[in-house]
Amino acid sequence: MSNQSSFTYEELLQCGHGELFGPGNAQLPTPNMLMMDRITHISNEGGKYGKGEIIAELDITPD
Repeated sequence: MSNQSSFTYEELLQCGHGELFGPGNAQLPTPNMLMMDRITHISNEGGKYGKGEIIAELDITPD
């Protein structure tokens, strides 16, 4: 299995419902607590301590 390096909003929702990584694995919060719209980059290298990094984006709309 190859490691996926980005995730769409739909995939983040699947993760929140336990459908992305299978039963018993980590889940993200579901809306309205999900604080990102996509993950553009995820890696086990880089970051401040060289342990990995995640870069996510949130679309902000004026209300």
